[in-house]
Amino acid sequence: MKAAASFPSSVSTFKSEHGFSITVARLRGLLADKGMTIFVDIDQADAAAQVGMTLRPMRLIVFGNPKGGTPVMQANACAGLLLPLKALVWEDDARVTWLAIDDVTGALVDGYGLEASLVEPLAKAKALVQMAAARDPV
Repeated sequence: MKAAASFPSSVSTFKSEHGFSITVARLRGLLADKGMTIFVDIDQADAAAQVGMTLRPMRLIVFGNPKGGTPVMQANACAGLLLPLKALVWEDDARVTWLAIDDVTGALVDGYGLEASLVEPLAKAKALVQMAAARDPV
């Protein structure tokens, strides 16, 4: 990741101990293992190539669990602008793989007026993204 990169404090980034393809596979596997639905997996580099542009390897994985997200959207329909959750996996110019996730729980509580206890289950997604980046225990 370039040092000049800027993003909100709600975004957490993790340097992966694995290559790009393995990191994507690990993230998808962890999400599935935890009962998450992967709604869409967007290959952003492929989309760029389709219009004659180049982009380093980058995938946006849109995921969630309707058991956790539905009550949030029932309480405030506009919360659907932040849900489902999204994780970004990309490779930088040095071929280092990174993952990022935006913890939307603060925005849902502060901006959408939802109870913290209602959105708390969504915060667990950050740990899954971090696990995908980590080296396996020996």
